[in-house]
Amino acid sequence: MAGPRTPLLKPRAYFDSKSPPLDLQRAALVVAVATLVVAVSAGGILWTFTQQLDQTVAVDNPNHWPDHMCENYEAGGGFEDMPMPSGCDSSVPETLDKRLGDLVWEEIGWIPWAVLVGTPLVWLFEAVVLHLGGTLVGGSGRFTDTLAVAGWGMVPSAVRAVVVGSYLVYQFGSLDLPSNPDSALNVVQAALAPLDLVSTLVALVVVAWATYVRTYGLARARDISVGDAAVVTVSLSFVGFLISLA
Repeated sequence: MAGPRTPLLKPRAYFDSKSPPLDLQRAALVVAVATLVVAVSAGGILWTFTQQLDQTVAVDNPNHWPDHMCENYEAGGGFEDMPMPSGCDSSVPETLDKRLGDLVWEEIGWIPWAVLVGTPLVWLFEAVVLHLGGTLVGGSGRFTDTLAVAGWGMVPSAVRAVVVGSYLVYQFGSLDLPSNPDSALNVVQAALAPLDLVSTLVALVVVAWATYVRTYGLARARDISVGDAAVVTVSLSFVGFLISLA
């Protein structure tokens, strides 16, 4: 009888039905989908937040020249044969009013793109750690099999991104921020107050789920006992959990 189609709910039955080499191509596709989900979740959170920041702030006008530079043209200073730059014209304001949300997005809009690059690197790093750990407990086998196991272990992180992201998008989407920056900060802090509990509970579930999947996968990929595999996967998950809470 064929085993489960994925190891996400019944990893023992799934990996018992497989023999190395494991399907790396399918695991890579899973990682690609998980990466996209995490990146979209991050982008959705940041975009929703910046859309609430309708306050305007004054910023330097890049088209305005500093007074000390314009004075060189007015007083001669070796520039008498050159026309006065348009940035010295009195009609060019020194500052411009810009929407705060747009300015914040300009600073943090790179984060979803970084997630697209960083998530596969995390997959590779975790696979290396799992593989080395499997070697230390006497395992043998190909790195590509460990890579496939690590790939399936990325799915819980994507689920976490969706859960936490949905919560934050809902919270940010319902915010009504006052124009006063201090008051606005208080409103944001109040909206995020329950996040610590939600994030911690979700993180615990995700870590336990990923460890469950990886333990049986590593045992099969490295030809070691489930107990030895658990030593490796629990150690990795514990470190990862501490990092996620930082």
